Amino acid sequence: MLDYNPIPGRCGWAGPVLAPSTRLNRATYAGPHQHRSRRMTMDPLIVTAGVIAVATLALQSCKAAYNLADGLAEAPQAIARSKASLTETQKTLGALQQTLKAAPATDSELDAILRTIDLNETLVSAKRLCDEYTAAIARFTSYSTEGKFSKRDRLLVNLQESKVNKFSKELGDCQRTMSMVLASINLIVSTRTADDVRRIGDQFQAQEQALADLDAHLRNREASPASEEGSASDQNVSLQLTAGLRKVCQEALAATRAQRTGQKFGDMSTDDQSLAVQGIVGEAQVGVEQSFGRMTTSKNSKAFQGQINAASFAIMFGKG
Repeated sequence: MLDYNPIPGRCGWAGPVLAPSTRLNRATYAGPHQHRSRRMTMDPLIVTAGVIAVATLALQSCKAAYNLADGLAEAPQAIARSKASLTETQKTLGALQQTLKAAPATDSELDAILRTIDLNETLVSAKRLCDEYTAAIARFTSYSTEGKFSKRDRLLVNLQESKVNKFSKELGDCQRTMSMVLASINLIVSTRTADDVRRIGDQFQAQEQALADLDAHLRNREASPASEEGSASDQNVSLQLTAGLRKVCQEALAATRAQRTGQKFGDMSTDDQSLAVQGIVGEAQVGVEQSFGRMTTSKNSKAFQGQINAASFAIMFGKG
C-alpha cells in the first residue's frame, strides 16, 4: 500500500477536492441555416463562466503536477510516462479554456450546450487526480534533488509503479473525454455558418463514431475492475470515475447526434423583397426532424421552410 494520507470519506492519494456542480436543466439548441429568437431566463454567462472557472483550477493543478515531475532528474519510466499524460491534459484544458473565453458574451447557444453536456464533474476529477499525484510524488521523492534522483526514492517509486501507471491511465481517460467534448462543442457551434451540408454531415458522423468508440473503451474499463490493482475502495473510486466519464461521453454523443438529426426554428417574418430560408438546402438529409414556427412574408418576399434540392432552390430564388 502507498504511504499517504487519505481524505476522510474518499479513497486515493491525498489532495484538495472540489465539490461536483449541481446538474442544470437541459436546454434545446438549434441547427444550421436558421433564424430564431430565444428567451433566456438566466444570464447566458453563468454556466459558461462556471465551466471556465473549474477548467482554470484543473489546468493550474495539472501544471503544478507536471512541473514537479519535470523537475526530477533521471526519474523512473513510470514518472516519465505520467508526464506525457499531464502534457496532453494541459493542452486539452488550455484549448477548452481558450474556446470558452473566446465565445461572445451573449452566446446562449454555447451556454445551452454546456447545460446539456455536464463537463464540470470531469474537470473536477482531472483536478483531483493531479492534486493527488502531486502530493504522492512529492512524498515519494523527498530525498531527490534537481540534479539527482536518490536510490531510496527510485526504489520507492518502483514499488509504487502500478499506482503511478494507474494515475496515467485514469488521467488519460479524463483527457480523452474532455477532448471529445471540446470537439463536439466546436462542431455544433460551427453549424451556424456552415454552407456545405454534406461536409458538415460527414464531420458529425465521424465525431459520433469517435464518441461511440470512447464509450466502448470506457465500458470495457468499467466491466473489468478485477484487473485493477489496489483495495476494493480504490477500485470503487476508479469505477465511479469511469462511470462519470461514460455519462459525459454519452451526453456529448446525444448532443452531437441531436444537432445532426434535429432542427428547431422559431417564427420568421420577411418584407421588402427579401429572401429567407429555414432548413436544409442541397442533398436530402434522411432522418432529420424539423420543427418550424410561423413564417410571414410580404412585399414580394420569398421564403422557404424544410428541405429543398439545389436545382429547386435556384429556380425559386433566381440563383441559376
